[in-house]
Amino acid sequence: MKRDTPDTASILAARLAVLTAFHFFAATALAQADGGQTITLAEAGRARCQIVAAPDADGIEAYAAKTLAGYLKEMTGAEFPVVSPNEFKADRAAIFVGLSEPAMKRLESEPLAKLRDQEHVARSVGQDILLYGKGHRASLDAVMEFLENSLGWRWYSYFEKPVVPKRATLTLKPFSRNRDFDFRSRHLALRYNAEFFIQHGVNMGLETKLRKRRQAVPGYLKSWLPNENFVHTSFSYIPPTPTDKYANGFAWVEKRNYFETNPEFFSVGDSGKRVPNLQLCYSHRGLRDELTRQVRRQIQLSGPRQLIMIDAADVPGRFCHCDGCIALEERYQTPGGPLFDYLIELCNTLKREHPETRLKTLAYRRSQTQIPPRLPEGEKLPGNLIIEFAPIEDCYFADWTHPDPKIQETFQHLQDWAAITAPGNLWAWMYPNPWGTGHEVPVGNVERVITNMRLMHKAGVRGIFLDHHGVNSRSGWSELQAFLVLKLSQDIEADTDALIAEFTDHAFGPAAPQMRQYLTELEAARKAITTLPTQVGYKSRNLDDRTFPYLTPANLHRWQQVFEKMEAATAKLPVELANVRSQRRELDIATLWEWFDLSAAWPGVYTDHRKVAERVLAANKAKTPSGVVPVWTLGEPLVAHFVTLIDAGGEKPLPADFDGIARDRIRTLLPRNNARGENKRSIQDPDAAFGTAAVVDQPQMPFRCGFAEWKSRTPRNVLRGPDLELTPADITPGEYQLHRLGEFDVTTDDSLIWFGRSWQTNLQVGSQLYFPGETSHWEAWVNLKFDGKSWGGKGEDLVVCDRVILVRKTPELLRD
Repeated sequence: MKRDTPDTASILAARLAVLTAFHFFAATALAQADGGQTITLAEAGRARCQIVAAPDADGIEAYAAKTLAGYLKEMTGAEFPVVSPNEFKADRAAIFVGLSEPAMKRLESEPLAKLRDQEHVARSVGQDILLYGKGHRASLDAVMEFLENSLGWRWYSYFEKPVVPKRATLTLKPFSRNRDFDFRSRHLALRYNAEFFIQHGVNMGLETKLRKRRQAVPGYLKSWLPNENFVHTSFSYIPPTPTDKYANGFAWVEKRNYFETNPEFFSVGDSGKRVPNLQLCYSHRGLRDELTRQVRRQIQLSGPRQLIMIDAADVPGRFCHCDGCIALEERYQTPGGPLFDYLIELCNTLKREHPETRLKTLAYRRSQTQIPPRLPEGEKLPGNLIIEFAPIEDCYFADWTHPDPKIQETFQHLQDWAAITAPGNLWAWMYPNPWGTGHEVPVGNVERVITNMRLMHKAGVRGIFLDHHGVNSRSGWSELQAFLVLKLSQDIEADTDALIAEFTDHAFGPAAPQMRQYLTELEAARKAITTLPTQVGYKSRNLDDRTFPYLTPANLHRWQQVFEKMEAATAKLPVELANVRSQRRELDIATLWEWFDLSAAWPGVYTDHRKVAERVLAANKAKTPSGVVPVWTLGEPLVAHFVTLIDAGGEKPLPADFDGIARDRIRTLLPRNNARGENKRSIQDPDAAFGTAAVVDQPQMPFRCGFAEWKSRTPRNVLRGPDLELTPADITPGEYQLHRLGEFDVTTDDSLIWFGRSWQTNLQVGSQLYFPGETSHWEAWVNLKFDGKSWGGKGEDLVVCDRVILVRKTPELLRD
């Protein structure tokens, strides 16, 4: 939200030739009042002013002043001294960061009186510039507003370097601007350097990684509302077992085996027995007292001004089958009734004891807490309770204008929450990027982010968290989405068409118009999906025509031709070319998926699938302009699978045993031999399902394979699943035979099916089948061939696996 008065920045006219996309703010920055004395910041590479930083305990003003001085030096080549108020020279112009004593003398009394919390000001007074604001990190926000709207600074992505116009002489005309944020809490999943986020106004979650490492947190990185444990905290307060995934969420929790001593604190499963792997039993008086005691302990250790998250464990299904919890479900007309009733009680207690403390919980899953509680007429939730609406089950193809009944139900739930929460206490958890197969093929979902942000703001949402999956591999439109979210958090009515043009002009240079057209076509294809594919929420499991009806051979071919033109247009621009190639990866993966149809329709074009695969791998390895390395590579197991499949001319049919099973429930995958040395890792075999098979490293007698997953690498905590043991009596040498391994739940992304003594031959199933918060129950078969004297055959001993067949079972937890 902006409330601007006319401003002058004569430098911008010269800067338009350097920055390719200034039209976003040119109307504001260049429409200046005539007259007024010129303010000179630098002349011929020499600083004409000093930077005066107000003293502050958290170091925010110091960081803001240092940041400003750094960018000014990069712009002008001049060193701008940063001084304290005591060192300030009254006979020299100054840029005041924060409200120091000399800054106050240049302003009217009580300059913060008319400002809202987080509102900030950039203005000139004579030859001086004052940058200040009200509340947490407001002086830094004022500095960044000044850099952006007066000096032309931009920073589009953590994978890019900031854009800093160069100007040895830097002059401005008088100006005065106020800026605010339309979302009070701003939090993006932090994967990389905090500088990008903090300089764009993010005010929550910047210290998360340091906290997890038990490291000191600099004051300027501390959150607007400190939050010691971000999400899914219930088993961190009341750990069922010492090995539970969340048992170490709080270092100060002393007891970590509550299920052993107090099984009554935990859910009754559908079997009628207490179980440690669902939820807490929030109707139980003893559990409530113990959980409240833990919360009081947290406040005692960390102070009352904090945000405390109390929410469900990330396990789907009913909270608890005990009579007390069922009664609370009925009382509040929502499956989340037991948790909501406890939170209301706890909020009322903390309101008396610690009025500064805020509680937060997730509105998450229809089967749990997405549906708001029905309160007595006229009543609202306590004023110290924040609701974070997390519509994880919404199909990622649809925004809230889509007519699908489930999508409209979600939007109605959001509005119902708005009706019972205190102003400012409704926040939202957004899933802008698809997980699963949608992460690896083209999806146009930028407009979905814009539309939903505007609808949620209109409904009353004032906090935003971006669960930004795509940034892990620099995939899809994730960088553009982050840029737009940051700008919309400031001004929900920002001109997003202009922002998209600015971003793409910077990233893709002369290829930008074609890249925007590509995005437009993907968006149109998304909107044309009137009947949403089933079982697609924040992620999709399947790569098929039903999920991606727009990824037709004709569309893929046309888009590949467009990318050829974009690469030609940027051939002499290394950065822009690398960005085009990065954006092409999903299209290349989809092209490999449809390779047989494409090569049949255009045989002269699609002749070498390995070239397409290598293009994906090369783009994954390419250095980003900022030097930041994505934490994941995009789609490499899938690319390897497609290459194997294409090499083989296609996958052989499944055995008749699987004829009655829907194909979208079946996954067929090829293990890999990762052993070191010169041993044979795979063989070409015309009898193999994909024309190739993985050699098992160090097969033992009897032969064994199985399932395992790491709950933790350090300390080591491995959960073993079903094992398969075979002797020569179970084997027909020289032939592939299908063996049932068994059933298992994939509960971490560090899960595998292992073969042989060394486990070096394995199939990493976790990275492909695990989705956070979802039950992932599978039945597995392994297709093996044994040969050699040890196995009753001839020649050298050799064990190979050509295919693992996995069938997804009914998505329910094994309760016992």
